Amino acid sequence: MQVKDRPFPNWGYLLIGALAFAVFCFAKYMGQQTVLKAVLGEPGDLVNDAMSSARVSPSITSRTGRITGRNFKVEDMSATKDTLLFRFVLDGEQADAAIKIWTTKRPSGKWEIVKSDTLFTK
Repeated sequence: MQVKDRPFPNWGYLLIGALAFAVFCFAKYMGQQTVLKAVLGEPGDLVNDAMSSARVSPSITSRTGRITGRNFKVEDMSATKDTLLFRFVLDGEQADAAIKIWTTKRPSGKWEIVKSDTLFTK
């Protein structure tokens, strides 16, 4: 007697699609914040807020146009790890904006941005 091959059930396709959609939504809306928090610890939220606000800032978007992409990297860490320098690049339709932010940890334990610099390139 031959065993009949059973096709993959329809509910299986729906389950795979729902799972893929959930992973996509997490990566799009929470992925960057989660990664920054895991890598940087406390200043991750501060850097994520700076990147998000810079992306929609009228003074930046008036020169770059709509932001199409972004890159991020930690430039320099001090020996005591109470001062950090971050650099992120926002790719725009008309120009790019390279933003450096210097953060420091106050005696209260709170991280603050003490200086920022923006460089626009075509």
